[in-house]
Amino acid sequence: MHTFVLSDPERCIGCRSCEIACVAAHMDEDMVEAGNKKLAFSPRIKIIHEAQVTAPIQCRQCEDAPCASVCPVGAIIYDGTAVRINTELCFGCKACLAACPVGAMQVGRIHESSDAPVAHKCDLCSGREDGPACVSVCPSPGALKILTSDELKLIAGKRRRKSALQLAFENK
Repeated sequence: MHTFVLSDPERCIGCRSCEIACVAAHMDEDMVEAGNKKLAFSPRIKIIHEAQVTAPIQCRQCEDAPCASVCPVGAIIYDGTAVRINTELCFGCKACLAACPVGAMQVGRIHESSDAPVAHKCDLCSGREDGPACVSVCPSPGALKILTSDELKLIAGKRRRKSALQLAFENK
């Protein structure tokens, strides 16, 4: 298992600060300059508002990533820690959009260096010293959290024990 950002819809207040932080973390330009130049605002995390829930949706960094397996040019790879996109190879075919089980993949302009739309998604703010910007700025404690491999194993272990106990006592 590997690290990824998990959201808790019960704690998300829908403020979209995660989206803004994501764009700022991935943009070479100052946000004001980017706005003046009318550069695309392309967060790699998306807040979804539905009648009963507001939740950020982002890549789960699947180890056997469906987006990578359908990419016709090998632009999407799992590098052992995260799913990465080589935007120089991507030609925006959108096959990854259809394959992503959580709807995290997006295709569009991500910065001024390319006029063509390309695939983009959460990269865990690769290279950012403080980790994912979305987690750093979230004003609602626990709405976004980084789950490490050890935390995931602990959660899965607890749920397996709980399931085993339920099975054991439900059958008596």
